[in-house]
Amino acid sequence: MKSNKNNSDDRSIVADLALPEVHALVSKLHFSPNEGRIWLDESRCLLLQVETLKDIYKELQAYSGPDYTREFLTRIGFTTGQRDAEMIIKKQGISSIKEQIYAGGVLHALQGFLTSIQAGSSALNAVDMKSMDYHAEAYWQNSIEAEIHLAMHGVSSHAVCWFSVAYCSGYLSACAGKPIVVEEIECQAMGHTHCRIQAKPAEMWALSQSEQSQITTHPIPDDDQGGELVIGSSAVFKVLRHKTACVAETDATVLLLGESGSGKSLIAREIHRLSNRADQAFVEVNCAAIPDQLIESELFGVERGAFTGATATREGRFEAAHQGTLFLDEIATLSMTAQSKLLRVLQNGELERLGSNRTIHTSVRLIAATNADLKKAVQDGHFREDLYYRLNVFPIQIPPLRERRDDISLITSVLIARFSKRHGRKLKGISSAAMQVLIYHDWPGNIRELENVIERAIIMAQDVDFLDTHHLTTIEGTLTTQDFLSLNQKGDLTLSSELIRNAAENANPKVLSLDEFAEQMVHQGSINLDQVQDAITRAAVKHSGGNISRAASLLGITRARLDYRVKKIT
Repeated sequence: MKSNKNNSDDRSIVADLALPEVHALVSKLHFSPNEGRIWLDESRCLLLQVETLKDIYKELQAYSGPDYTREFLTRIGFTTGQRDAEMIIKKQGISSIKEQIYAGGVLHALQGFLTSIQAGSSALNAVDMKSMDYHAEAYWQNSIEAEIHLAMHGVSSHAVCWFSVAYCSGYLSACAGKPIVVEEIECQAMGHTHCRIQAKPAEMWALSQSEQSQITTHPIPDDDQGGELVIGSSAVFKVLRHKTACVAETDATVLLLGESGSGKSLIAREIHRLSNRADQAFVEVNCAAIPDQLIESELFGVERGAFTGATATREGRFEAAHQGTLFLDEIATLSMTAQSKLLRVLQNGELERLGSNRTIHTSVRLIAATNADLKKAVQDGHFREDLYYRLNVFPIQIPPLRERRDDISLITSVLIARFSKRHGRKLKGISSAAMQVLIYHDWPGNIRELENVIERAIIMAQDVDFLDTHHLTTIEGTLTTQDFLSLNQKGDLTLSSELIRNAAENANPKVLSLDEFAEQMVHQGSINLDQVQDAITRAAVKHSGGNISRAASLLGITRARLDYRVKKIT
């Protein structure tokens, strides 16, 4: 490809890994061997050996040919780059285009694909990226794709880093808000010492129609998540959503099973929302909250004078839910008499108010829920067997939150937005360390407990931008979590508790006295007095904005003496 600028001084750098963002991203990578999960921020990852990746490439090329393999990897790479840019921009709150692109290079290196090296004398110009004549160049080393190709086929006649090139295109396009195309000009698989890429707006490249279609910027669609907290991306949640959608379009009775606080009420409302009865009433009854002597009148209604205190005729919840949906929570607590009447309604759609012989016909879609073992209740004689089978038409098991760890970050984001608005806070999000604590807490109270923890944290978080670990508390105290493995600054796996403790210590460093500082320097060894004096001199000049007289005053020496030392250093 021809370049519109040949002077290397005018070239921008696509990525540079020698930046502080490295540790910020590395700290988001953590491992949970006990659960078989690896996470990068909020996304679950997979650790593959290079040999496995070679086999995938080999099978792709054998069954589909090199052309389709390239197109396939290009499409996947472009979408992956877009998604990672979204994570960097939205979730990490990096607004500067220059920092976004730096972080992208760091992230791709962290994923093990390659590393970028400095090219040219200027850093990425954020203004250039928005202009029509934007041009950027970078050099790559240690490309996994080049390594695989060399191992499988030997030296190539063409560039082979298809996934990484497309990834870079997708990432830059998302940052720029317009299609940016990256082409590989040199490749290690071709025998070059490094891979060299160039990035320009799509219209500046002579692209075929097929190539153009592969780099068209498409917004990453959000799943149809429904309302409130019926959200998630985990496998178990997808199964739950599928079952919910399947049964919603019918009038079948649904039995929701799950632990307390797992979201049974939310799922019941979602079934109603997706049903043909959505424009009719949704009536919710907590059977456990109504005394035994009143449950029948609440469900089926009461005629005036039916019992002492019944001063007026009142319709029951079944009548109130006519043509709509009735949700009976904690149904295992119903008395045997109430169970008998409920069975009749389910069988015939008929009921009689307490104190009346008049039969009332009703059309109600029933959803029942319980956290009890109904089979055991039947065996113990506490629940009617015929009612159990009548309710158990379409059972849905709602997984506890500890089995939906992939969804916790998404749910947390919704809760932070909701409670920040409710309590007048202007939070930008939650720290990575705090999110890891949330993900690995066991949540015995499920979503309800998570709601309480987040709301409590937001109330406590005054004059801060992000929730942190010390904001997360339960009734018992600080939120507890199981240990997982994460990378420290050296790239070694370390227990999460150590990382969190070290982060807290780094956030609140101990201020050393001059004597303590000197003792620490001597203890570390290889101390050089001239180097210490030079360092203090540079610090004073920097603090004074380059004003030698002011710096000399800070150090308690004459201007001439300081000027001599500065000249000696430089």
